[in-house]
Amino acid sequence: MFFENKQKKVESQITQYCDSVINCLDEFRNTFTEYCKSSDRAQLASDYTRVHKAESIADDIRREIEVMMYTKALFPESRGDILGLLETMDKVPNEAESAVRMILNQHIEIPEQFRPDILQLVDICHRCVSAMIESVNKLFSEFTNATVAIGKIDELESEADFIEENLIENIFASNIEGWRKLLLRDLVKRIAGVSDRAENVGDRVRIIVAKRRI
Repeated sequence: MFFENKQKKVESQITQYCDSVINCLDEFRNTFTEYCKSSDRAQLASDYTRVHKAESIADDIRREIEVMMYTKALFPESRGDILGLLETMDKVPNEAESAVRMILNQHIEIPEQFRPDILQLVDICHRCVSAMIESVNKLFSEFTNATVAIGKIDELESEADFIEENLIENIFASNIEGWRKLLLRDLVKRIAGVSDRAENVGDRVRIIVAKRRI
C-alpha cells in the first residue's frame, strides 16, 4: 500500500508536468502567431517572458518528481525508465523556449512570404507535442494504447520534416540577403527541433511499453 500510494502521487505529478509542458507549447505557438502578425518586438519580449516562465514552471515540477523518485517512490526498475522519460521530455519545452529566444536575441525578422509556412510548422510541432503528452499519459491509464499516440507523433514529425525541408529550400531560392537566409534557416531548424524532441520521447514511451508487455 505504501508503494502504491507513492506511485499514485508520482503519476499525479507527471500529469501536472505534462500540463505544464503543453502550456509552454501554447505560449510558443501564440508567440509566433503574434509575431507573424505584427513583428512587434515589445510584444515579442513580453511573450518570451511568458514562454520562459512556463518552461521554468515545467522545470520546477520535473525536479520535484525526481526528488520524489529518489525517495523510493517507485521500485528501482521503474524508476530508471521514468527518470529517463522525464529527462527526454525536458528537452521539448527547452527547444520551444530556445526558438523564441532566438528571434528575440538575434533580432530575426520573418519575411511575409515565409510566415504561413512557419506558422504551419509551429502548429504541427504543437500537435506533435500534444500527441507526445497523450502517449505519456496513457502509460499510466491504458498503456497498451500508448503506441497509438506514438504513431501520431511519428506522422506529425515526418510532416514537420517535409515542411522544414521545403521552407529551407524556398528561403535559399529567395532574393533576400545571404545573412538573413542563414538566420531563417537556423530558426526553421530550431522550430522543427521541437517535433524531433517529441519523437525522442515517443521512442522512450515505446520502449517502456515493450518492457511492460514482457
